[in-house]
Amino acid sequence: MTHAAHAVRAHPRKTAGTMLIAAIVAIATAAVVGYLPSPVTAAQAQYGPTNTALPTISDTSPQSGQTLTAANGTWTGDAPITFTYQWQRCNASGASCVAIAGATAQTYVVQAVDVGSTLRVAVTGRNAVGSSTATSAATAAVTRGTGPVPIETVVPPNRLLISSVQFTPRRLSYSNTRAFSIRVRVLETSSRRPVSGALVFIRSTPIVTTTPAERVTNDTGTIVFTVRTESDFRKLLRPGYNVQFFVRARKAGEDLLAGVSSRRLVQVGIGR
Repeated sequence: MTHAAHAVRAHPRKTAGTMLIAAIVAIATAAVVGYLPSPVTAAQAQYGPTNTALPTISDTSPQSGQTLTAANGTWTGDAPITFTYQWQRCNASGASCVAIAGATAQTYVVQAVDVGSTLRVAVTGRNAVGSSTATSAATAAVTRGTGPVPIETVVPPNRLLISSVQFTPRRLSYSNTRAFSIRVRVLETSSRRPVSGALVFIRSTPIVTTTPAERVTNDTGTIVFTVRTESDFRKLLRPGYNVQFFVRARKAGEDLLAGVSSRRLVQVGIGR
């Protein structure tokens, strides 16, 4: 037997102890640098988010064009708990629900496509321990709205529609007209309801009248402008001609050529 072999056999406990210590050190090091998972124990799990009262929806008899708001319900668990949302469209009995694409805010604008369906909202609570989801009861079937639509609730693919532009008088007098009014009405395309708060701009083309400042529609979706003729009106136009007006309706803060904006070109005749 060699001296080395005798040394190993002489100190078996020392060798095993050394190996055990090395293994413990390796495991501890791996845990520190994040290579080993840290399973959630049963004791820890009880501090995860738990819903004790279901989320609710601000109006359970919604109409198209209306803005709904989700309330989180009641939750227990370690603070802080943060919440995310997913609105769902369901059949008339509140079943067969599907997630509505992009509807992940706490508020939801009811769309024309929702008419006849019911709505739910799924609220997910999260904290450092974990997450869980609770879903509200279904609303009644969505009905088609009849009142005015605030401009804030008009979102693509819905758009603004300049439904009518009326001149008073209906025909301008070349010799006598100095001032006249233009009444513009704005609807939204999905249900043809009037839109309040839409910004409307008008301008003659060529510019032969004053150009009033952009103004907002009222609850009937209308705005009336007073326009005066300028010197070029009689220099460039004659009886039998028409005056063209560019009309634009838009939502504040959006690109003039994008979003829900709409444009229209109209004209009024000139008599003697």
